[in-house]
Amino acid sequence: MKQKIEINTMIARNVYTSESFDFVKKVVEIFCKDTIPKKANEIHRQNKLNHYTDEFRLYGTKEKGIKYHSYYKIADTKQEKSSIYTHTNETFGYADFWIKFTLSSHDGLILEIDIADKEKAESIIELFEKDFGYSREQTKEEVFDEIIHDLRTRGSERKGEYGIEMGLTAIQIYPDDFWAQFYLGLSYALNNQHKEAINHLEAATKIDPKSYDVFYNLAKSYLEVDQLKKAKKAILHAKSLAENNHVIIYYLALILDKMDAKEDAIKYYKKTLETSPEKKPSDKRTGKSYLKEAQKRLKELE
Repeated sequence: MKQKIEINTMIARNVYTSESFDFVKKVVEIFCKDTIPKKANEIHRQNKLNHYTDEFRLYGTKEKGIKYHSYYKIADTKQEKSSIYTHTNETFGYADFWIKFTLSSHDGLILEIDIADKEKAESIIELFEKDFGYSREQTKEEVFDEIIHDLRTRGSERKGEYGIEMGLTAIQIYPDDFWAQFYLGLSYALNNQHKEAINHLEAATKIDPKSYDVFYNLAKSYLEVDQLKKAKKAILHAKSLAENNHVIIYYLALILDKMDAKEDAIKYYKKTLETSPEKKPSDKRTGKSYLKEAQKRLKELE
């Protein structure tokens, strides 16, 4: 009986490599009546960084056991942790009995079996589902959590189109969730659909009126559709929640400038220069600096 089960969920991708080995080890002990040693008898290291295979062997008339292969790819040499990995545990040397369990940071869990005894095969699948539980239908909360994770990490893909698709699904599940409304609003803004963005960002402000980030982004969308009074009110609220935020101060100056409030605009453009990350070398903020933009506009106004 051949079968392949693939489960690609955020929860599944967090399974430990030791858990996958322990599962295959348990299967061998239960269904093949063999005991796999705790320490590998042979280790084969490859030339590639963090790329190796170990083989756990049982010796007899025929070699058999579990072989596991791990591959880790580090995107940035300065990173301590790998960004992509695959880890497989595969039995070898057993007649009419083969199981391979793969963990992947991209594809989740993959269980493959090729076992002559159908009852054994079905029992192994049942054990897999019992031990990991990821074959069951996900709860509403689990589905929602994965969507929010995708929105946070991939919402900007295709100029926000992916985030809009995921965000619309998220608010169908929990319409009163702050993050669902907030990320959907951001995605619409990124896609230059600012009226839609405003609807969802306004909804987010009602759910969490203490988030400066949502008021700042709301102000930017108001600015894009020339609702300057509302933009000013939103950015002032954002500033009250994050008094010395460089980006908020710049947008306050910009909005005042658009409203022809020259003196106040100059005041906050100067404040933008004072709070610029370049003025504070120790500042580790990664947000955009508006130093050059503020300098340019000040020359024009003064």
